[in-house]
Amino acid sequence: MKENKKDILEKIAKQSKKGNKFESMVLNLALQKLDSENFQMEDKAVLTADGKRLVYILGDEAEVTIKDGVEVIGEMAIAKKKNLKTLHLPQGLKKIERDALVDCDALITVTIPASVEEIEAYAFADCDALKTVYFEKVPKELNRKAFADCDRLHEISVPEDGVKAIRKALHFTDGDTDFIVTGRPAEVKTTPKDKKTDKKK
Repeated sequence: MKENKKDILEKIAKQSKKGNKFESMVLNLALQKLDSENFQMEDKAVLTADGKRLVYILGDEAEVTIKDGVEVIGEMAIAKKKNLKTLHLPQGLKKIERDALVDCDALITVTIPASVEEIEAYAFADCDALKTVYFEKVPKELNRKAFADCDRLHEISVPEDGVKAIRKALHFTDGDTDFIVTGRPAEVKTTPKDKKTDKKK
């Protein structure tokens, strides 16, 4: 159901914990930046009316699944979720904006879908527990500071032919041992063979 900014903010005020002004403040800022007047709210997700942009996720759940159809995770949309351990990003996602998941301290691993074309600066910054990032495909644009201050991030897994591109995008040097970029062999797609049946004469 489509709702305007005022309706959304009133819902947030009711749902937010007493004394917690962070969600209302961030969401208010996010809504004011967008040209659209109408939004939709599904469960704890605030989306643009067309469902293509995630504006904000309410609450602080351990597991978050972004619905299919979302193409952009907006600035600060999933920021400072201290309990977030598991994040499911949809196929079809194209862009993760600046500070989108900043300071999610319980997030350990994340898989970036092949559809993602751009990850902006500080998108995953200050995620203290983040150890592994799995890229299904190398994005066209990956800001060198996308994973800034993720002190435990040591393994970045990419398709074999994308190792150099990732290292270049993130400004890793050949002698840099803090990060291990591992290349995966290309997945071999097999088609099931036609089953042959013995014909009895």
